[in-house]
Amino acid sequence: MDGKTEANNHLEQFSKAMNMFRDRAIQILVYMLFQLTRTIVVTFQKFTWAVTGVERIRRDAARGLQFKQSAHVQEIFWKRKFFDHSVADPSNFITTHKGFRPPSCIFKSNVSLYCMTRREAVFVEVKESDNVYKSKHSNYLYQNQYHHAVNVITMPLASFHKMASDVGNPRIPVTWLSCTARSGATLVSQMMHRIPGMLSLSEPDAITTLGFLYKKKLIQPSEYKQLLASCVRLLCKPDDRYSAVFVKARPCTTSLVEDIAQVFPRFRYLFMYRNSVKSLMSNLSLLQQDPAPKALRFIMDSPVLSTFLPFVRSYFYYYHVFLNEKKVSSIVPTKLGSVGIITAAWAASVSQCADLRYKGFNIGSILYEDFMINPRRSLSVLLSLLDIRREHLGPAAEALKADVNRGTSHDTGVDARRALTPENRQEADNVLKAYGLAKLGERYEVSGLLKLE
Repeated sequence: MDGKTEANNHLEQFSKAMNMFRDRAIQILVYMLFQLTRTIVVTFQKFTWAVTGVERIRRDAARGLQFKQSAHVQEIFWKRKFFDHSVADPSNFITTHKGFRPPSCIFKSNVSLYCMTRREAVFVEVKESDNVYKSKHSNYLYQNQYHHAVNVITMPLASFHKMASDVGNPRIPVTWLSCTARSGATLVSQMMHRIPGMLSLSEPDAITTLGFLYKKKLIQPSEYKQLLASCVRLLCKPDDRYSAVFVKARPCTTSLVEDIAQVFPRFRYLFMYRNSVKSLMSNLSLLQQDPAPKALRFIMDSPVLSTFLPFVRSYFYYYHVFLNEKKVSSIVPTKLGSVGIITAAWAASVSQCADLRYKGFNIGSILYEDFMINPRRSLSVLLSLLDIRREHLGPAAEALKADVNRGTSHDTGVDARRALTPENRQEADNVLKAYGLAKLGERYEVSGLLKLE
């Protein structure tokens, strides 16, 4: 009987593995078909739009000659992402021409800023019954926008700046939270999300994409600063439903805070981080929960595979470290495994916050371990700091009962001493040393650490 049971278990595991392989193969094939289809459609549109006059209107709008028709509305008939957490991009959609609208259409409550390109601002429009700011689909704005989008609205930068100028700086309190990955910042964002009248923007990718454009030198510094100001103004556009805004940025964008604070000095700025080894273990655990990231980690940690596929390490480093990195000669991205890259992401973000404090920027830092000693008391201190009435403590604290990580474990419960090899620890310590930070697992206090007692 035991032999039959063991044989059945092996067959069941083999069947699950085959099903997973089949599903992943289908996903890859569908994505490749999507990209091929998009290439064909875009190529065909260049011809049809030239013939029908659509391209002429777009070109005139970019020159400022068609301001009243400068919002180009395109209907989505297919959308596809390979990774759910990928940074927002217009290539997520295959669209068809629908019409032109006045640029003021972006002020509608069901239209929101999605991302930026070198020449256009990209908005998405959802059904009037949907709300990307309070969706049950995801905790993150860019995922809700992608999931609910029915139309894409593109706008030339001249019109984009004009709309932002008309809106002006936010007239309501704005709090900007930067963070390291897996630091509890999503939990804090969900707490703020539950406060009546609070607009919670969790990881708006208009800021992320703009940061990449500037860091890759695709736009000039003066243009970048002007676009950054316009992005923030239109992300926080007037809405009668909200009396305050809470922005939780992607972990890779901490370096942008200096530029934002120079334009918007009245915003409140916070930074949330976690003990380095716990952050590392939580990130590694997350990578193991999905086949695609798990495969990427396997390639990154294989000396042979990473030699033949060096772009995997470069890709992972680019999206997690590139915006925050310091040019340190001892750190070579293509030589780092998954542990080294994740540690570099943590170190680069923390180092950016430390530098901002050194330069005199008023940024309050929150250590996750301190916050979770007594989360309700910590939340009370945070609300008091942000001048939020104490009566909102109850609704905000309800987030502590919710699974903000949607099935992922925030505390891995894994012993790092067993899970990390001596080589892994040495790689992580080398990265931290290069950034002038404490060894892996040692407590590190950023200047301006909030006292949550």
